[in-house]
Amino acid sequence: MVENRSKTVALSSAALDTPWENGALWLFFPDYRGSVPYQSLLAAALAERAEVESGTIAMALEAAARRQTVFHLHWEDALYADAGGEGEAAATISDALERLAAFRARGGRLVWTVHNAAPHEDRFPALSLGLRQGLARLADVVHVHCRTGVDLALGLGAPAERIVLMRCPDLAPAYPDDITDAAARRYFGFAASDIVFANLGANRGYKDLGGLHDGFTALNALIPAARLVLAGRQGGYFEQRYIEPRPGIRLIPRFVDDAVVQYVVRAADFMVLPYRRILTSGALALAFGFGRPAIVPDLPALLDVVRPGVDALVYRADDTGDLLRAMIEAAELPAAERLRMRAQALQAGREVGFDRLAGALLDAIPPARGRSVPAAMRCG
Repeated sequence: MVENRSKTVALSSAALDTPWENGALWLFFPDYRGSVPYQSLLAAALAERAEVESGTIAMALEAAARRQTVFHLHWEDALYADAGGEGEAAATISDALERLAAFRARGGRLVWTVHNAAPHEDRFPALSLGLRQGLARLADVVHVHCRTGVDLALGLGAPAERIVLMRCPDLAPAYPDDITDAAARRYFGFAASDIVFANLGANRGYKDLGGLHDGFTALNALIPAARLVLAGRQGGYFEQRYIEPRPGIRLIPRFVDDAVVQYVVRAADFMVLPYRRILTSGALALAFGFGRPAIVPDLPALLDVVRPGVDALVYRADDTGDLLRAMIEAAELPAAERLRMRAQALQAGREVGFDRLAGALLDAIPPARGRSVPAAMRCG
């Protein structure tokens, strides 16, 4: 059970007709492995106890008639992404919920990982809310990454005993990591004495990269040794206003290849994550996995994960002036203090791996109808 945003979540639910066995089928949807390492790392961790494949609800329905099957839904808006209008989206969502109910009636188990508080591009807010409420009621396991996610799941109607709380695991193992920090700095032409900030990822509406750019421009005027790497598809703000990078900025305005990710993160003293809203930050998990402290806004889901002054510095969300203050604070830290924060970030990043998440999800699926398997687990 969940008590007052505590660090424990106990698990139990109605169970399968047959005991859980190695070799069950675990289908996940949608398949974003080409751009999101989360699914690939989780699939590898699950592979010892299940056959893991990408698949649709229709495939899960067919499989459930023959064998133990789990359908693991990630970004649920993918279910109706191809809908041309609201009416088509409504019909698609209704059909998906009916099929999922039929899947569970055949003994299949539904796992839903809640990555976002709402779709990033929410075309049909009322419909997406209805889908999420339906999933919260249907899912045998609702997996969230922070205590704010627990509150969200409860508000959607998920029974407390079905919620699994496990922080976003370390994403660094998905990327090459075979260069030194000094080599990463040479890649960008940075000196060892420079103070380097970095942001990695596409410029989307839930991020304030314009505020980061403006804050850094002011910082560079005060501290000429400050540097900023902006890596990822930019668009919008930057395409409209800045053709050439400002002083101190290195811009990689495209999708960043896996081999380049380590250069961006290892060159940095701090990763700056200027979210306007967020529930799960893969960029934060990546930063910690590489041992880089972060500068983050004071959004509840981030405050659930970071330790201000230990592995992160915090500023007031949507406040460019306070972001500037946090970057000045970072730049003025003694080198020994920055190294201490790196060590703390790395420790936090390595605390939760995908093996641990896979075990928690597998253990949350009970082995026999009429039995429950409580399993209290700490917030990761």
